Amino acid sequence: MEKRVGKLVGRQGRAHTWWRAQCYPLRGHPSGSRKADEVRRDRGPSLPNGASELARQKLVTTPRVMIAVQPPEYFPRLEYMASIQQVDHFVLGNTFPYRRQSFQNRSKLRSPQGWHWITVPVFGNRDGAPVREVEIETGGRWREKHWRSFLYNYRTTMYFDYFEASFRPFFERGWARLSPCASRSVELLAELFGLQTTLTRASALDGAPGTVAGVARALGAETLLTTPGGDPESLPEGVTPHVVEYDHPTYRQNFEGFESGMSAADLVFNYGPEARRILAKGRTAHPDGSPSA
Repeated sequence: MEKRVGKLVGRQGRAHTWWRAQCYPLRGHPSGSRKADEVRRDRGPSLPNGASELARQKLVTTPRVMIAVQPPEYFPRLEYMASIQQVDHFVLGNTFPYRRQSFQNRSKLRSPQGWHWITVPVFGNRDGAPVREVEIETGGRWREKHWRSFLYNYRTTMYFDYFEASFRPFFERGWARLSPCASRSVELLAELFGLQTTLTRASALDGAPGTVAGVARALGAETLLTTPGGDPESLPEGVTPHVVEYDHPTYRQNFEGFESGMSAADLVFNYGPEARRILAKGRTAHPDGSPSA
């Protein structure tokens, strides 16, 4: 590992030294989690353009815990990772219903021909069952095929060599159920982006809630990040919806042209330390709780 890091720093220069310090400033610190919270508070809350000074003072003096809740996706897209980036606590809804032909068990990778799917094969027709109960077909070689797809399409990107040692073990592990597999893929991308958000699986909360409202109650949340046309269910009293749209940013990819909707791994492998900044560019917040016209 030391050899790999040394090789990368030599190739890419000081950008990697800066990136390691930014993404992992607390690695090895005896009070890492507490210090991480202090770092986040020091950055202060962000406000939309045009917010009044009174609103700014109110937000600074009255901290609000913002959460987001979504079923785990398999190596999710940028908009999914942007939700994680913006909140204090992100809950992977592995107690929520599994949906066929969704992103819960598949993802898009960039390729010379445009893009292609990688899909985790699931056992039987489990549409509507809780994600944590969905089993993976273990007879095929899907893990090897997925790893080869990443290797073939991304090994020539600027940062694939740097991330390979952290990325490859995912495909060497045996996965029996979809929930831990998809959840770990989300956690892995969050680590590669250097995000500090707390990630929790819904099954680990008191009562293993299977609804957004149930998760909000279990966490005592004050603000829920949602998207236009998001979950219509009633929220507990005291929980305020915060609507955010995502305008997918355009960036240089490994092949000619641009394809949106790829796995967020596409951005990480191409941009490394710049990935977080580009990820944040697509967010548009609506402080009144509803999207602008």
